[in-house]
Amino acid sequence: MGRSHRHLPPLTAAELADIYDRHPLPVVLQLLWEIHRLRSTIRRANQVRLMIGTRVGSANTPAGIWERFEQDLDAEPCLTDPLTPRQKGLLHEGEPQGRLKRRRRNGD
Repeated sequence: MGRSHRHLPPLTAAELADIYDRHPLPVVLQLLWEIHRLRSTIRRANQVRLMIGTRVGSANTPAGIWERFEQDLDAEPCLTDPLTPRQKGLLHEGEPQGRLKRRRRNGD
């Protein structure tokens, strides 16, 4: 049973970094922070899914909704993307990484 997609395929972290590298504008950075916030929400949803398991989730949600939820989460590249050089703090060797280190220490 195939699904029709009304959306373009999700962008990977590397693709998002490339967009900013090509268009390093404040508005692009603002949009990327919003994408980061939404991806953090997806990661939390994945943590909830892993904690409650599919049997519990299936029992507490209407038929088909849990399965779709899992399919949507499984299709999210932010759950499997390798870190980009910027996320690793390796963009410029020897460059101060203060903000990145602080955010990573806080779990982001």
